[in-house]
Amino acid sequence: MRTLIIAAISLACAPVAWAQEVVAPPETPAPTAAAPIDQRAAWCDDYATWLVAMTTVAQDQRAAPDDVRESQHLEVELNSCKIDPQQYERETRAEAHRAVEVAQG
Repeated sequence: MRTLIIAAISLACAPVAWAQEVVAPPETPAPTAAAPIDQRAAWCDDYATWLVAMTTVAQDQRAAPDDVRESQHLEVELNSCKIDPQQYERETRAEAHRAVEVAQG
């Protein structure tokens, strides 16, 4: 029962949280793995910021362990993205699609 209440509250709060800060994914296509690092870094900064904002809204807001910084999730996503932005975008969008399918039943 507690899980259902938490889920209901999370779903009710998600639109409010979304309305407070609108973050959009980059409009430009992801650069290739061979693109200059500054080009990959700029695109990944926009994409990872959007991705982390979306997953933070969707996740159950649990307290992180003491040894985890607030920015750690974003740092991990940025580092993963910079290697091959196109592959990273395909993988994260596929994961999001699967999560939506699971949530919808």
